[in-house]
Amino acid sequence: MAFGLIGFYGKTNTGKTTAMFKLKDEYIKNSKKQAYDLDQPTVLAGDFTHIYFISPSISSDKTAEKNKDQNMISIEGDKQQVLDLIQGIRQMNDDVQELIQLQTKIRDFFKQCDLNKLDQQTAILLINILKQIEQTKQKYPLLEFEETNQDIRKNLKEFYKLLYLKPITSFIRIPKIMMIFDDMSGSSLFTTSTENEFYSFIVRRRHQHVFTCMISAHSITNLYYQFRVNQTAIVLFNGLKMEQMKEYFNTIQEVQSDNFGEKQFTEIYKQLTGFYEQDFDKKAAYRYNYLYIVIQPTPAIYKGFYDRIK
Repeated sequence: MAFGLIGFYGKTNTGKTTAMFKLKDEYIKNSKKQAYDLDQPTVLAGDFTHIYFISPSISSDKTAEKNKDQNMISIEGDKQQVLDLIQGIRQMNDDVQELIQLQTKIRDFFKQCDLNKLDQQTAILLINILKQIEQTKQKYPLLEFEETNQDIRKNLKEFYKLLYLKPITSFIRIPKIMMIFDDMSGSSLFTTSTENEFYSFIVRRRHQHVFTCMISAHSITNLYYQFRVNQTAIVLFNGLKMEQMKEYFNTIQEVQSDNFGEKQFTEIYKQLTGFYEQDFDKKAAYRYNYLYIVIQPTPAIYKGFYDRIK
């Protein structure tokens, strides 16, 4: 799901972190189906440029260590560090956004230019823009993207040759970000204030090029109401109390109807997770089961689901 906000809830050792890492791998695999195109810079296709794993227990998280990815940036779940990260992402997007328009124009020029007719004023302008692009690549090396248009590559090489400089045939791309917040129960990031920096960032994640965001917690109610209603999908693992289920059901208006209420919702959760079973052995058999809910699914998700269960 593009720009999804997915909540993972359940008690400790029920598979939440493992499920998030599996979903991360699926997002990465799916991202390779359509390559990023510098001619369509705002379309977030291709590989993820930044994958952040944020957890207050990151130093002792065995699941995180086992699933470590070379492209994943691990950050302690301290409130100030998360807010600094958010500010850094905003700044990165501001820096890149300003430059993308200039980069598009310069690429258009190199697609069909005749360097033999290049005047001094245009040459100086090109040099200054290319310098800005290089400075931005140095500041955000993960955003460097190799040019694939052969005409642009050829003319760029010729241009650098005229300047007696080593040819550079790469530009910058728009960020494509994945954020995984693990074990966020009780975090001071979650407050009821509408001025909350974290909440504002999550709500406006699309504008910050956060393609997907996953958050896990031990309790549904640890995430306040306004945050919960912005989720696009929920994964409910074992260990959620019936009172929590009832409260949470009331925030999912999209699935409520005259024929489907709190009782039916809780019954489905009970059947899938076995949490309310009295027999310990039966409970153990359901340990890693979960209930997956997609809010306002698109028609395509049904086809994928039916293909999967066949």
